[in-house]
Amino acid sequence: MNEKDMVELLTELREAVAGSDGLSDDDRAHLDALADRIEAEADESVLESVDDAVIRFGVEHGTVARVVNRIANALSAGGI
Repeated sequence: MNEKDMVELLTELREAVAGSDGLSDDDRAHLDALADRIEAEADESVLESVDDAVIRFGVEHGTVARVVNRIANALSAGGI
């Protein structure tokens, strides 16, 4: 995945977080920090954090989890 596509996914994640009424302030901060980390350093530890976020938000926040899962898939496809 090229950088432009990842930027689009991260924008989509931030929009999903902003539009999700059920997220706590702590959850929002966690996802914002994760997006910042992905932008700064896409490595294996980031992929683990992304995978953890998919599990953490999967049940209660499906839209957010789907976007985070797409990011995980993109990182994996990119060799991370």
